Amino acid sequence: MRKYVLVILWLSFVGGNVLAKNSWSRGELTLKNGAVLSGDVEYNWKAEILQYRDGNTVKAFSAYQLSEFKYFDDKHNALRKFVSINYPVNESFHRPVFLEEFGVGSLMVYRRFRHARDPIALGNPTAGGLDEKLIKNLENYHYYVVDGQTMTNLDDFHNVLWPKMESEYGTELAHYLTSLPAGHRSTTFTRLLLISHYNQLKAHDNWVKQKSENHISVE
Repeated sequence: MRKYVLVILWLSFVGGNVLAKNSWSRGELTLKNGAVLSGDVEYNWKAEILQYRDGNTVKAFSAYQLSEFKYFDDKHNALRKFVSINYPVNESFHRPVFLEEFGVGSLMVYRRFRHARDPIALGNPTAGGLDEKLIKNLENYHYYVVDGQTMTNLDDFHNVLWPKMESEYGTELAHYLTSLPAGHRSTTFTRLLLISHYNQLKAHDNWVKQKSENHISVE
């Protein structure tokens, strides 16, 4: 139960930070050529554009130009990271988009905000702020799980992700699932919790394996 509470707090903690107009945060961005810039940043969720301010100069960058960016979220006292990933628009076309790093481990979890249908004010790049309740709702995001070079939509959890997870830790995950309160078993929420627990189990086994190999090499 303690692990469950810790994971709940983790999900709530990284729930999101509203970016209101002129809400700058200290951050760092890495260009495709490897150059790193540090300064004030603000992310426009709707246009998926990062604004960078250095003194009186303000520049805008898209996922085509950046490899990643991160900034310190003052509201939640946390470092948030976004990466540029080639997103499969269809079978024959991929394009880079910004995805927020949401879960770290053997199965990396990223998310992208579900676009609102209201028009984007292209002449006003700061008009991408979102209501805090909207951005904190887990169901307002698309989630993607990366395993090596394979990206899977969380919607395909039972067909693609779960068979692999169950084959490795079926008993442990089934037991963990029964410990979740019935009121907290929304589809997205439960899937994210199961992936998080799988990553914990995987990390522990890798640690034990590494410790055993180091012990053998010393002898």
